[in-house]
Amino acid sequence: MEEILIQRDEQNRIVGLTARGGEEGSIAMMSTLQFLRAAVAAMTEYLHVDPDFSVGEEIDLVVNRSDPHLNREIDAIMETLVIGLRTLATEYPSEVVVHEATVGLKV
Repeated sequence: MEEILIQRDEQNRIVGLTARGGEEGSIAMMSTLQFLRAAVAAMTEYLHVDPDFSVGEEIDLVVNRSDPHLNREIDAIMETLVIGLRTLATEYPSEVVVHEATVGLKV
């Protein structure tokens, strides 16, 4: 089963995403990869922001939030991505699960 972990900061902004465990070549995994590539392209080509994106054993996306003036635009892209991934999890409940976690909080 593919697990997608959405990482948010203390302001509830998405700062990263990791996908792992999916069956290579499955519709769900390929869809996840295409959603992520679209988000990366939107940030790179439209906002001129370079996220850290890698595909290997895991798919990792780390959002570049170095320009606070672009936070709303980045939020729009990333929240749309999450909506797409949740829709995918609803469509393929036995293949995809989406979790969220807040990073950087100390208890």
